[in-house]
Amino acid sequence: MTHTATKTKSAGLFTLLALLTALATGCSKEAPEVEPIDLAQAPDLFEQPLQPSPLALTATDVVITVNGKEITHGEVVQATQMQMMRLSGQVPPQQIQQLYPQVYQEMSKMLVANILLTQAAEKSSLVVSEEALASEITRIEANVPEGKTLKEALAETEVDVEEWKENLRKQMLIGKLVEEKTANTEAATAVEANEFYQANPESFKVPETVSASHILMGFTPEDTDETKAKKKADLTAVREQILAGGSFEELAAQHSSCPSSQQGGSLGSFARGQMVPEFEEAAFGMATNTISDVVETQFGYHIIKVTGQQTGSVRTLTEVQDQILAYLTNQKKQASLTAYIDQLMEKADVVTHSQNFDAAAEKEEKEEEEK
Repeated sequence: MTHTATKTKSAGLFTLLALLTALATGCSKEAPEVEPIDLAQAPDLFEQPLQPSPLALTATDVVITVNGKEITHGEVVQATQMQMMRLSGQVPPQQIQQLYPQVYQEMSKMLVANILLTQAAEKSSLVVSEEALASEITRIEANVPEGKTLKEALAETEVDVEEWKENLRKQMLIGKLVEEKTANTEAATAVEANEFYQANPESFKVPETVSASHILMGFTPEDTDETKAKKKADLTAVREQILAGGSFEELAAQHSSCPSSQQGGSLGSFARGQMVPEFEEAAFGMATNTISDVVETQFGYHIIKVTGQQTGSVRTLTEVQDQILAYLTNQKKQASLTAYIDQLMEKADVVTHSQNFDAAAEKEEKEEEEK
């Protein structure tokens, strides 16, 4: 496959991703409850951004070279898939795949930055002692799922233990470098915290929530109108038992087809917009400790019990000031670190490799015709 190379030394790098942000502020600190940084607004690292193409790229194709260190398409894809998994709980399923190209770009940038920082850290006088490495491994082992060892967990993902330890050492070394390069960052002030609070009122609103349980008689594609009517009648009978003094939780365990039946039908607390409209309208229109009529949704028939309500409010500046200060200080650290990586980029030899997409497409088309 023919490669053409474009050398780039872009001065405006990027807003660091979760890994480097955590290293800058300390992994043990809680994240502030404010709006996250929008990675979409970060400057592009590459003058000719990489475009993932299933036609042209294989896992072993080199897409970037950083001071002679190669990054393959497979490495970027692996990092992208991991980030997509993290995003899956925050982004609607119908939108998640649309983010793939953007995430691919961000992971490319992260891998470049990781190499630059690793190389800088290893050239420095910083060291990670065996004691510190052992302590971090012990901390990680404590978070391995019960019933497994760290070695077993790594084996399941086909990761070599010694290679994993070396990668961990490198990340810890990067952490020390990040800490060193951001140590003199000025902390955010109370005045800045107040300005941020006043400028972002939506970030500090606590939405109205309802705590509720339900009993579900679920629909199946095979259900006829007659079958549905029977289910509604059965659920109405269950409701009458509850009104007569029966235990909602016990009847949910016996009759509900929802997995929440294992918790007595409890759905926990939720805000508006998290449930289907018919369910939400009923739940938010009820008083605490009351039982709804039978409610029909796309999932089936429900009886709802509201167990608690929390009115909407706005958190005061006093309540959130410490979190805002941590967030704004973290932003300043990110800016300091980005400036440092800009310096590394100015001195680095970073090459992006563009693939012959047309030739690959023609090859695939020819192979399809021959089938």
